[in-house]
Amino acid sequence: MILVAHLTDLHFGGPSEARPRADRVLDHVLALDVAPDLLLVTGDVADHGGVEEYDEARAVLSRWPGALLVGTGNHDVRDAFARGLLGREADGPLDQVLDLPAARFLMLDSLVSAPPGKRVDPGELTDESLAWLDDELAADPRPAFVCLHHPPVEIGVSLMDPIRLRSPERLAAVLEKHPHHIATLVGHAHTQGASTFAGRPLLIGGGVASTVPLDAEPLPRVWESGPPTIAFHVLHDDGRLTTHWRAV
Repeated sequence: MILVAHLTDLHFGGPSEARPRADRVLDHVLALDVAPDLLLVTGDVADHGGVEEYDEARAVLSRWPGALLVGTGNHDVRDAFARGLLGREADGPLDQVLDLPAARFLMLDSLVSAPPGKRVDPGELTDESLAWLDDELAADPRPAFVCLHHPPVEIGVSLMDPIRLRSPERLAAVLEKHPHHIATLVGHAHTQGASTFAGRPLLIGGGVASTVPLDAEPLPRVWESGPPTIAFHVLHDDGRLTTHWRAV
């Protein structure tokens, strides 16, 4: 069995409670009797992409002693993200792979670069990233989770659907070639959700900094006073996948 603690949309430097909420989530994960095999963060680590925001994020995430995989989101700035969280320079998309004995986690960089002080909210995957993913999936038959920030399908939330992943069919074409692709894990939407994509589960981690409710719910459009959420993904020994969402 593999247990993944999936966080997303921490937005350090944004809402005033961003750090306390992130600390609360880390406290919950660290208190588990059985530690997760991986702490996964699917983007929007920072709110403005400033150096000090990544310093704060690093201070919080460094509390986690185990395997860690952190990807970019539309609020991140690639160069500052790479230096602050990966300890290197950004020389292209920050696609990453993390190998566990029984599964692989492939993180795609769907951030669209923008001039300083600007932001592009929809996501895109470059030809380089898609070729990298295809090669990585072809190279190893172990169960593989594909991770990125932007959902590649509509989820029925009017604030988020227009800024989802562009040209998702290009990603689907790669994933459909590889039957050992178990699920796609995303963030961005600030809502806990499950759908399907490329014939496999599409699982949205929720949001640490805030929640974006359904349009019909009698709640603020961005609900910052709602509890932060975590997704726990369980890959069972028989190949089944179960996800539990938790508000803390």
